[in-house]
Amino acid sequence: MKIAAPMTVKIMIDKRSKDAPFVAYTPELDVASCGPTEDKARQNLHEAIEIVLEEAERKGRLKELLEELGFQKKKGRLIPPRVTFETFLFPKIRLT
Repeated sequence: MKIAAPMTVKIMIDKRSKDAPFVAYTPELDVASCGPTEDKARQNLHEAIEIVLEEAERKGRLKELLEELGFQKKKGRLIPPRVTFETFLFPKIRLT
């Protein structure tokens, strides 16, 4: 059975990497992957998430893993932890 749950996907560019500079990360599962393009990084992230969840299920730890990551089960639905975006003030820094 597949369950749909909204996830945050943060895309970053690692300029040090020539082969796979795009990094896709989801904080809800603390899983990241990379690729040569943004789309490939996202695709690789989905595959990495599947591997992590399938392995946890195989080991009998899926429920425990999801609870550790802040997921809750309510009315038969999987509810991911809440992610918010907040503004932080950085100290004055020179970006040269």
